[in-house]
Amino acid sequence: MEERVTYADLRFPPTPDLVQQQMSCTHDLWSTEKSPSYGQQTLRAQCQFCPVGWLWDAGQCYYFSSAKKTWEKSREDCCSRGAQLVTIQDNTTLAFLMRTTDMEVFHVGLKKDGFASDWKWLDGTTLKGIFLFHRYTRSYQACGRLSGLGLSGGLCSEPLGWVCKQSAATLQWLQSSPPSFIWGNTTYSCVRP
Repeated sequence: MEERVTYADLRFPPTPDLVQQQMSCTHDLWSTEKSPSYGQQTLRAQCQFCPVGWLWDAGQCYYFSSAKKTWEKSREDCCSRGAQLVTIQDNTTLAFLMRTTDMEVFHVGLKKDGFASDWKWLDGTTLKGIFLFHRYTRSYQACGRLSGLGLSGGLCSEPLGWVCKQSAATLQWLQSSPPSFIWGNTTYSCVRP
């Protein structure tokens, strides 16, 4: 009986889950270009960081709670983290959040102050008509929520998860001494694009 052995050259990037929890960079973060030394790689973009447990997207950090609280308690929790309940100003951000929430429902920074008033984000802007917004006909729905289906209104008193948002911290350095960090057996160095 003849046995065959097949060899493959597999190259895996650094484990993304832990990296995303602690640090994220713009789209070209993991450059495929190898530097002259083995085990070193150059990051060809700004390095941006989020707190542990937060997700990075387009220069922003997002915290998706696993606990459930009312809308007001959710807002207070975000403030205690130095953030706000998420406000959404474009469809790209909405798509990212919908993909991330999947079918779970989360409080967002959207509220209606009266029956005849407009929906407003916590930053004071009015909900734009570009968003698909599910309206319900039952009792008065005053607080915004988000799921994989999009934005909708809901009861402020209903305990749900929530999404906080804050700007990512951008690592800045002197031209002569770019920062480096070690991940696994590879040293990554940040350079200006």
